[in-house]
Amino acid sequence: MSGFNRREFIRRGTAGAAGLGLFLNGHPVEAEAAAPPPKPAPPSDRVNVGFIGFGIRANILFESARKTGQANLVEVCDCYQGHLERAKERTGGKIDTNFAQYKKLLDRKDIDAVVIATPDHWHTPLFLDAIAAGKDVYIEKPMTHRIADGQKMIDAAREAKRIVQVGSQWISSSQNRIAKEMIAAGKLGKVTKVMAAYNRNSSAGAWNYPIPPDLKNGVNFNWEEWLGPAPQLPFEAARVFQYRKYWDYSGGITTDLFVHLITSIHYILGSGMPRSVVATGGILARNDGRQVPDTIDALFEYPEGFHVNMASTFNSEGGKTGNGIHFLGTDGSLMLPLGGPSMTHSIDSHREGYSYSIDSWPKALQEKFMNMDDHREEAARTAPPAEEVQARDSADPTTLHMAEFFECVRSRKQCGENAEVGHRAASAGHMVNLSYIAGKKAIWDAISRTAVV
Repeated sequence: MSGFNRREFIRRGTAGAAGLGLFLNGHPVEAEAAAPPPKPAPPSDRVNVGFIGFGIRANILFESARKTGQANLVEVCDCYQGHLERAKERTGGKIDTNFAQYKKLLDRKDIDAVVIATPDHWHTPLFLDAIAAGKDVYIEKPMTHRIADGQKMIDAAREAKRIVQVGSQWISSSQNRIAKEMIAAGKLGKVTKVMAAYNRNSSAGAWNYPIPPDLKNGVNFNWEEWLGPAPQLPFEAARVFQYRKYWDYSGGITTDLFVHLITSIHYILGSGMPRSVVATGGILARNDGRQVPDTIDALFEYPEGFHVNMASTFNSEGGKTGNGIHFLGTDGSLMLPLGGPSMTHSIDSHREGYSYSIDSWPKALQEKFMNMDDHREEAARTAPPAEEVQARDSADPTTLHMAEFFECVRSRKQCGENAEVGHRAASAGHMVNLSYIAGKKAIWDAISRTAVV
């Protein structure tokens, strides 16, 4: 492995842990600067990559892959010619393009790995075809469109000994890593509750993305190929470029936004599937033809002994504290804003409000009580000021996440967000939708490995 080996990757990861050690020893609360990004590998040592789907997210992944210096970008496949033209622009015309024939891309022997960044309804068939073609796979979250698909994908990757990375990139950030270390070290006591939110308040943020004015089905767009396994319907441009609004192609908020939060919570707390989920929501303001709710709230119960309150609305940004993950423990709390890099660590005082609770007693009895045991000390406890924990990275989380994937492709070591991890996060999101639609609690059945309502 040229320029980027596992030792370098671990060294970069331990930079945050070193900063955490300083913090735990009572020194200034700041993580050490992250190690520099890996040096670009020579073309002969890079991973040859093809992209299936080249819309909004794929363009970001494309640039991140290029930033790693660990990949040769070989071919792009998409159902819209405009996306292929953009791929040519990004590479000065040096990349191969493929209009709506992804199996031709998979047939190429010179492609080692594929990035799947299509609408959700295509994830499972593309994944299985890529694995069958001997490709390693980076697949955007959510890994699945249905819970039942997850185990099939896990089994296929395991049997073929392929490398899989699912694209919830925040778990590759120092912010998530340091939070995990702090909680494991007992800095919050026992975490019993997590509050998480991901709010937006714009039309584009609510997935009303612009539709290309040159779009012509049958000319520069292939509707039949785009639909693929989805129910067959007449062409409708909004379903293509605003697909997250429709159940046929997406799970809405829970599989677009909640899955990011769930993945981080699972990683930081080392948890598995929730025991149950109950959810409520609705279309409260964005009456724009969408089928999925614009507002949803969910309560997750985990067998490890904590609850998660998760919420999202597309009708308010929620202010400075409107987005992020807040871990509440018996000794303190830790707030992770979305995107970092800082976190806020607060220590609870455990102060006892005796003056309030014994004020109805005779004064002499109050004094006698306060002089007993440690009551006076308990009533006088104060908490130290909240502290900011910095978690700097050498690159954005998406670039770090893709760099790990390319390293694992070469080393054949499993990625941090492998198929099992991605399946659990997506399935927890699907449980929210199942509860919302049925109006009942969704319960995880570990034996059948599915959810029932």
